[in-house]
Amino acid sequence: METLAQLVNESLARNGMAPSLDHRLLEWSCWFKMDSSDSALLVPAKPGVFALGEEVCTPEENGPEGKRMLALFQISQADDLGMTLGRMFLPGNMLRERLETGHCFARYTIIEDATQRQSALVALQKWMQSTSEVASAA
Repeated sequence: METLAQLVNESLARNGMAPSLDHRLLEWSCWFKMDSSDSALLVPAKPGVFALGEEVCTPEENGPEGKRMLALFQISQADDLGMTLGRMFLPGNMLRERLETGHCFARYTIIEDATQRQSALVALQKWMQSTSEVASAA
């Protein structure tokens, strides 16, 4: 069985991308529910990259394993992860209503170096775009 790292590497290679940052070395947080501004209280005030996903299959719907399935809908960077994620719940933010439904989750990785952070963001966004194109073609 292929690992996620192998799948990502193959996807990047197919699309002619060679990131300057080894994405396998990124230490991602666990997924956590994003349903209120309190969700971001434990997120550090450090620079990094974060991903937002929406639940498309609940544990109850996924058979005996009870695993949750998320669909990524945004990958972004921030100079202050905690502040950026908390601000998503301010009035006027276009994601606020979507997040408040209780079906959205987030995870993050701290990347202090701005150049590496931008490189990781570009690589992850290209990967996300290429996988969504493959999924829509199928």
